Amino acid sequence: MKIKILNILLSLNLIFGLSLIFGYQDHTPVPKQKEIIQVVIDSLESTPPQPQFRELNWDDFIESMIWVESRGNDSIIGDNGKAVGCLQIHPIMVREVNRVLRKNKANNRYKLEDRYNRKKSIEMFEIMAEQTECCGDLSFFEFCEVVARKWNGGGRGHKKKSTLNYWRRVENKLCSIDLELSNI
Repeated sequence: MKIKILNILLSLNLIFGLSLIFGYQDHTPVPKQKEIIQVVIDSLESTPPQPQFRELNWDDFIESMIWVESRGNDSIIGDNGKAVGCLQIHPIMVREVNRVLRKNKANNRYKLEDRYNRKKSIEMFEIMAEQTECCGDLSFFEFCEVVARKWNGGGRGHKKKSTLNYWRRVENKLCSIDLELSNI
């Protein structure tokens, strides 16, 4: 829009300049000239609406984890056949989730084939994320880092150097999510 206005102004200057050089007179009525100038001034003064952004949330974090683990493929098999599904869940993780559920006297239990189901995989991920007790004073990003590194490296994964690279991949994906709200 600004380029269009500049082109208009430049063409007006060129026309007015050439008309002065060659002795042409502008026959546009003065009120119309004032109107044209006011339109140009108004368009220069008006600023386009500023985009509004939302904050990252838990769903964004899960989306990033799924992207890093499987690129969104619910039926992928990795780690020599041990890790399955969108969050690459190992059999030992299913057993751990069921142990937590038993401990909390929940009736629900997961089976190995549930790893192929995105909804159930996310539920298992969230059950394990809820076990992260160390994080009362951490920011959202710091909490996500602890959860991701534990997911990758086990119960003490957040303390292992070997999980830092994994976290950086999750963090990069998390930071690449478009947070601009669509215009309503």
